[in-house]
Amino acid sequence: MSVLDSPDLATIRDALLAAQRVVITTHIRPDGDALGSEIAVGRWLRGMGKAVYCLNADPEPKPLRWLLDEQPKKLVRTYDPGALSHAELIASADALLIVDVNAEHRLGSVGKPFRDAAAAGKPVYLLDHHPDPETWFTASCVRTDAAAAGEIVYDLIAGHDPSAIDRAIATALYVAIMTDTGSFRFGSTTPRTHAIISDLLERGDFKPEPIHVALYDGKTPEALRLLGRALGSIRSHYDGRLTSMTVSQEMLSASGADFQDTEGLIQYALAMEGAVASVIFLETLSGIKISFRSKGDCPINGWAGRYGGGGHANASGAYVKNRPLEQVRKDVIDSAPVHVVAPPEAVAEAEEGHELSEEELALLAQFQSNR
Repeated sequence: MSVLDSPDLATIRDALLAAQRVVITTHIRPDGDALGSEIAVGRWLRGMGKAVYCLNADPEPKPLRWLLDEQPKKLVRTYDPGALSHAELIASADALLIVDVNAEHRLGSVGKPFRDAAAAGKPVYLLDHHPDPETWFTASCVRTDAAAAGEIVYDLIAGHDPSAIDRAIATALYVAIMTDTGSFRFGSTTPRTHAIISDLLERGDFKPEPIHVALYDGKTPEALRLLGRALGSIRSHYDGRLTSMTVSQEMLSASGADFQDTEGLIQYALAMEGAVASVIFLETLSGIKISFRSKGDCPINGWAGRYGGGGHANASGAYVKNRPLEQVRKDVIDSAPVHVVAPPEAVAEAEEGHELSEEELALLAQFQSNR
């Protein structure tokens, strides 16, 4: 398996190899790509005798606890802003690494200490596959064509020593790539994605089935009750091109489910025949989490950007505070036409602040009346 190397990735690799103490972090509410990527880097560097710790703002979700249970004690920790030991880990690190996220606010409580460390001259490196990274990092390797951050981490490690990819690292990277590609069904999946997975399966000598069972087949009765309620909330808009789903606090309470049980629900709405995009509104105690998903050539990251969010062309998110659920839902649905029914060139123009043509406005008005 050939390595996709680059000067920016080599710079980060050399810096990590030269460091003796490294602290890694990722985004809030870490998913499989986030955790798998940082665990793989951590295990790789620890294998060379380095002191490495992962400090995340939020704990792992329930479906990924088995992965954390397989790691060395205290490799991955939940950051406590009041813990002197955690502050000392960051202060004593030779290098800081951020994976699968490129903006300070998406780091949660870890963002400020990492940003402060960068301002003080400590090297902070970025490995990511999301567009439009912030610019405060010492060096960045951003590949928006990568299906997952795990693909970049694979090249990071294999570019140094492919034999370092043992069973633990291969498993972590498999989880990273498999989950971020929707079990290899998303449009970001490439022939190289499958080639990397083939190499991981061979080097790791593990079976995929137990991983899929652990991730997707451990639904509680409460989670299934929530699924039923969420399916009942699905609505179709704009001649079926857009579907929406809503999960309120009342629905969570009535089903007895945990907020983590909302993970993956949006895919049911996107699966409706004729839908090219879907949005789910998740009511939390502090605001409304909005997740956007789409198929093919229907970019929705600009749509998420209207609400302070962003992400990939086919998978993005936003978080809105201090507004009622129904108001947020109405505003988002009303703003959908230019993103889900207009041609791609019209979307690009709209996001750049250009006016739409009369024909495009007429088309949007037609769909607006049918929403």
